[in-house]
Amino acid sequence: MEREPSSHPAKANKVLIGIAGVHHVVSELSRRGLVALPTTKNTAAYDIVVVNQQGTKHANIQVKASSKRATFFLMPSAEKVRAGRRDIYVFVRWLKREDRYECFLLTGRQARDAVKDGIKAQRIRIKAGTRKVEVPCVTVGKAAERWRLAWRRWRL
Repeated sequence: MEREPSSHPAKANKVLIGIAGVHHVVSELSRRGLVALPTTKNTAAYDIVVVNQQGTKHANIQVKASSKRATFFLMPSAEKVRAGRRDIYVFVRWLKREDRYECFLLTGRQARDAVKDGIKAQRIRIKAGTRKVEVPCVTVGKAAERWRLAWRRWRL
């Protein structure tokens, strides 16, 4: 008997997972009436440029995607997180049981602060001997509902 291909392969290539996340965000923003343009591969810092239909407002979006229900997303060091007033981070994770993506939105400043908070927490664990190295990341934890709601409500 031939097996049906999975609608979301667990071991998909990381590049393809990232591309799927970008296109999911572009699709949703387009549905909301915005002009969302994915950048070309390897564009420094941004995956999507989004503009309102009048062309009077824009934002730069960095997407971090996971093919599973990730509890954290790897990030650059806090100093390298883009935190200008038009910088947005969208974290996308796959909810297998619900067969859909879930998104979280942070401003660049919120993302930078979340990375700093994560490093502080990791340093405490390193001193306690329960962790070996620091890894810049954003953890989806207590703020998850606020970030989920921010994604649902975000408009330019």
